[in-house]
Amino acid sequence: MNAPRQGLFASLLIISFAFHTFLLVLATTHQLNENRASQGQLMTSQLVTDSISEMEPANTVSLALLADRYATNPSVASIRILNADNQVMATGGLTKTREGEVFVRDALLNEKKVGTIEITLIKPSIGEILRTQWLAILASLFIHGLLWLAYRAIARPSRTEYLARINNESRLKHEIQTLTQALEQEKHNAAVAIAQAQQNAQAKAKAKESKPVIVDSNDLALNIQFYDPKQLLDTVNTTVSVPYFNLCQIFLNKTVELCVQHYKLNNSDICTVHKFNDKGATISISADTPNALQCLTMISAVFQLLSDVLYKRYREEKRFVLQTRSAVSSAVEAMQLSAVQAAERLVQQLSAKESAVHVPNTQLKEISEHFQLVSLPNPTNVLTRHAFMVNGMDSGAAELAQSFRTEILKSKQSKAS
Repeated sequence: MNAPRQGLFASLLIISFAFHTFLLVLATTHQLNENRASQGQLMTSQLVTDSISEMEPANTVSLALLADRYATNPSVASIRILNADNQVMATGGLTKTREGEVFVRDALLNEKKVGTIEITLIKPSIGEILRTQWLAILASLFIHGLLWLAYRAIARPSRTEYLARINNESRLKHEIQTLTQALEQEKHNAAVAIAQAQQNAQAKAKAKESKPVIVDSNDLALNIQFYDPKQLLDTVNTTVSVPYFNLCQIFLNKTVELCVQHYKLNNSDICTVHKFNDKGATISISADTPNALQCLTMISAVFQLLSDVLYKRYREEKRFVLQTRSAVSSAVEAMQLSAVQAAERLVQQLSAKESAVHVPNTQLKEISEHFQLVSLPNPTNVLTRHAFMVNGMDSGAAELAQSFRTEILKSKQSKAS
């Protein structure tokens, strides 16, 4: 059980250590510059005082001895004693080629310049500064190492937290595995379905066109579409899309079955306008049916939960999958739209995992107690102006939706077995 984001914290500690070392070198350099300035001014003053009596007349031997004596200071790079004509009378220093800071002072005798003193003090390099501060740098490294060990000990999750995370991941993986098992079972059926679809297409070409499903103007329609902004459906072939549509239709059928039983409706009350294809699926129900709006809204919520589980699993396996969006709507007389047309148009205003409702205010009371509704942002017409997004559920509705999702997944697992 490792602490979270150990790599990021280690990077921060490395940056902190480097910054601390930089500040240490900067402070040491500043202090050495101040000390060198004070030392250079003091040494030039003392050397002028000691040598001024030997400059007029010039005593080069004595001046050379003075220069050598001052050059014994390890911080001195070189010393030059010049006469009034800037001619060298004496030099000293063991590192005359070493660069450094030069301090110059004129020697005045009775307000007359008799010579000049030049002293060059060594300016230490960055490497020399680091060698002098090795103990402080080592202490900083030790402290940062202790911080690293402390973080690993403190931030490491407890055994209870670790087991809870493992259990949650195992539960999710178990639920999603049921989808894979169910899909394997449907592959054979998909191949048969494709063959039957081809035969039906040939038969329909010779037969009369079948009458479309008649949808009453007083109906409520639920439309479920795929959220496909990158047009991925156009890039897959039927051997991939048809089994995927069949699996979505299985989930929708099972969801309708459970919701119809819960709200005490009949299976004949739900009309399938069209099954899942690249444009989604649509079902409808008469608005006069008791609990019709609650049933459709719950079907939408449960299917969205199943779709989310399927999406996570297929994304892990790098298989084709899309997120879904759904809407429940009644007819819109002002725009001359039937319930099916209004639901299909309303869904196109949504993003992934979003749901919306457009019904008269009198019917909204049926679901407002169990579902949290918010106005649709940026309305552009009568449909979107009177539509609401489903932003949440109360605890009772959420538990019901979760129980339906679990029951469907378990039934698919047992069926696959």
